[in-house]
Amino acid sequence: METMKPNKGTRLHTFFLRYLLFLCIGTILLVVLLLSLFLFSFSTNIVLPANYEETQVSLSRDRIASSSSVTSDIIPDLVDYAVFSKDGQFFTGSLSEKEAIKAWNVMKKGETSSGSQFYSYIERENEICILRYYLVPQYRSEILRKYLPNPQLLEFLLFIIGIVTYATVLAIHFGRSLKKKMFGLQEAIEKIQNQNLDFTINTSGIREIDEISVSLEHMREALNNSLKQQWESEQNRREQISALAHDLKTPLTIIRGNAELLQDTDQDDIQREYNDYILKNTMEIEKFTKELIDISKMEKNIVREKTNVKTDAFMTEVKDQMRALSLEKKLQVAVQKEMLPTLILIDEERFYRAIINVIANAVEHAPENGKVTLTVQGAADSIQFTVIDSGCGFSLRDLNEATKQFYRGDPSRNAGNHHGMGLYIAQSIVQSHGGTLQIANDLSAGGGKVTITIPINVALG
Repeated sequence: METMKPNKGTRLHTFFLRYLLFLCIGTILLVVLLLSLFLFSFSTNIVLPANYEETQVSLSRDRIASSSSVTSDIIPDLVDYAVFSKDGQFFTGSLSEKEAIKAWNVMKKGETSSGSQFYSYIERENEICILRYYLVPQYRSEILRKYLPNPQLLEFLLFIIGIVTYATVLAIHFGRSLKKKMFGLQEAIEKIQNQNLDFTINTSGIREIDEISVSLEHMREALNNSLKQQWESEQNRREQISALAHDLKTPLTIIRGNAELLQDTDQDDIQREYNDYILKNTMEIEKFTKELIDISKMEKNIVREKTNVKTDAFMTEVKDQMRALSLEKKLQVAVQKEMLPTLILIDEERFYRAIINVIANAVEHAPENGKVTLTVQGAADSIQFTVIDSGCGFSLRDLNEATKQFYRGDPSRNAGNHHGMGLYIAQSIVQSHGGTLQIANDLSAGGGKVTITIPINVALG
């Protein structure tokens, strides 16, 4: 598989500068568009210029001064007014009394404006008319003045809305573009997480992303080679262990046979003692060899046929073997059964081995004259085997590592009569039946507790 070679590509900062450039161009175009609309509204008199009211006031001044009375029909559009007596008494007008008093006070100070409000004073024969207006653009239409903000504010709001909308759309577009360029990198990471190392990464066109992709390619190749070497090494190890175990069987059989023949000859006490040592240790080595062969078979994932097994008959065999294992330590044995199914679909020989391994582990760690209990309980779709001993229970380390190969346990709990493969083999067999093996401590008895749960499957025949 070829390793990707990064081309020059585009720098990441260039990619973002391109986004900034588009944003600036869009902002300029938006400003030009809004100014054009504003100028168009002036040219068509949709919007009146800022000095429109001031101009109308100048044109209407003489008419207001010479009119017999001041009425709203002679006041220019968009202009408010108030009529006072010479001594400041408010008569009438479109201004409220409060606004009118404010206008009078501004006039008395000799000023023509207050904030954004401008005033014009017209003296009549016995009255003073004060006009109030604003120097801001206004809509000619009364409806537009009622429902829209003034043109200047409207233009500002349109600019804000437009720039935010444009920036959002542009960001989404560039974000999707960047995500598309990073897709190959993300896909490669997901494949590595799923332990799929058979892939290539396409170039993205962004130099920094491609540099990361190259590093990821190198890591993939190194990891792939490492896993291959590890797998080959593991395969060799398994084959060597399997071959060694099989090679040991023949000499062990010869040694054991000769030792058993020697038992039938005349021996003094010392010879008989040495002969017993030979037989006992030969049987231990044979047991260890058998465990190695079992592990080798399981690791090769040899598929074995499962059959329907009568649960009662299977439990009778387990119970008899459990009693035999408990005789040496004079243990009290209890077997409790609840709602057992008639049949279970298992590999009888191997599952029997798993249960006996768990029971043997409990017997080993139970004290003299202690107790081992096996509880078997059926449910709608599963069956559970629970083995409890009256020993000192599992240590924290045991709870985490008891099912690992060659783990011989905490020294305080280890009796030294096993090779650290019993629970490992049991767990492997249970898992091949689609079940689970859980290790815990029994709160009531204080000893170890191992629970095996497998589904109840029955083959239709």
